[in-house]
Amino acid sequence: MEQIDRPIVETRHLDDAVARRVRAWFKRTVDGRRLGILDGSRAVLLPHPDRRDALLKLKGAGLLGGSVRYGQYLRTGPMAVTFDFDGRMMEDVASGHDNAVLGGASFQQAATEYRVSALLRDAGYPVVPCLGYGNVTTSDGVSWFSVFEWRREWSGIGISPGFPAERYLAVNVELARQQLDIAVRQHLVGYIGYIRDAEGRFIIKDLHPFRRLDPVNHSQLSWTLEVLHTLWVRCSACRYFARAGGVEMDDDELSAIPLRALVADATAADYQAFETTIVKPYMSGKPEGRFDTAALCRDLAAVRVAAAALELCPQEYARFTA
Repeated sequence: MEQIDRPIVETRHLDDAVARRVRAWFKRTVDGRRLGILDGSRAVLLPHPDRRDALLKLKGAGLLGGSVRYGQYLRTGPMAVTFDFDGRMMEDVASGHDNAVLGGASFQQAATEYRVSALLRDAGYPVVPCLGYGNVTTSDGVSWFSVFEWRREWSGIGISPGFPAERYLAVNVELARQQLDIAVRQHLVGYIGYIRDAEGRFIIKDLHPFRRLDPVNHSQLSWTLEVLHTLWVRCSACRYFARAGGVEMDDDELSAIPLRALVADATAADYQAFETTIVKPYMSGKPEGRFDTAALCRDLAAVRVAAAALELCPQEYARFTA
């Protein structure tokens, strides 16, 4: 790559004032000056040029407020997967968290976050506004970023004195229900996060893992597996963050909580059956040898949460069995 003395910053969909603020961040960080408030390992909050009640959240701003580490990639997972018409698992490398360099974002993450945020906003869902995205180019490579309007009053849903464990666990069921609703009504499949406004209402964030499904490229089987995989990610997140918040329950009990969006009385035994019969054989690696779609159908029908997902699939998706 040609030698570039200072970062070249390209922005898309941002108004002029916001674009100037974003460019200023990237050009000044190479001089070692930090003008934002850290928000995680790769995001900063910047003053909004037009609003006092809001900030700009720049995701892909650099590692811990410094520079993007070109050539060094995330190793956090989970692996992004997709499923073909027959239900075979394939890795979607472009959509994976590990496709982004340290401190940055990938092309897919930035573009998808913007597009899906707009689609859900227009459909009436409460979402964090994604104002636009762009990329920053140096002699070492190209990295991408997203820009959000972030209200000062917003807070997270992590377990805390103001947000007890019981509330956190209940919200995980609501998060899973929201994912299912979006999949059924909008044909968009992915996993989401929430933040809270001052009145305690939940707002959807983190939409880069989404993909659009359609009845030409997907069957009932692939639709169901896509949905179940995102639900499994929610189960894993519920377990991890509940543990971090000090919740003392068995792992399978915690993991089962989001499954109640599909089966109201789901228990640890339901999660165990889901993980053993569906997740490990069909979602953990590419199939080796001949793939048996009929066996997949039988296994899905034999697990309560998987059978419920099959029933939830919109009718326009082709059925393998009548």
